[in-house]
Amino acid sequence: MTGKVFDSISKDMMGRRVTLHGLVVNCKAGPCLKLKNDIVYIPELENNEEIMGKTISATGTLLEKKIIPDPQIDESGAISTGAYGSQLVLENISEVKIL
Repeated sequence: MTGKVFDSISKDMMGRRVTLHGLVVNCKAGPCLKLKNDIVYIPELENNEEIMGKTISATGTLLEKKIIPDPQIDESGAISTGAYGSQLVLENISEVKIL
C-alpha cells in the first residue's frame, strides 16, 4: 500500500505501511495529519516545527490505539479534558515530504 498516497482512511489500511497526504495541525495530543475525513496523530514528529501548518506526505504504519486519556470527573463534578475511545496513529515513520 505504500505505492499509493491516501488522503482518507479505510479499515483495510490498519496495521499496514501506508503513505498519507494531509495538513499538519496541532491537536489535543500533539501534531496530527488532517486528512479529507480523518485525523491521524503523528507523535514521532512532535518536535518538528518545520512541518507545522504545512501539507506533507508521510509513510509509516497506521494503527488504532489509545493515546489520549479518558476524561475524569472529580469529586466536585469537574470534568478533565480527554477523549473516549482510540485514535488513529501513524508510527514507525520512514519518510516525510513537505509538498
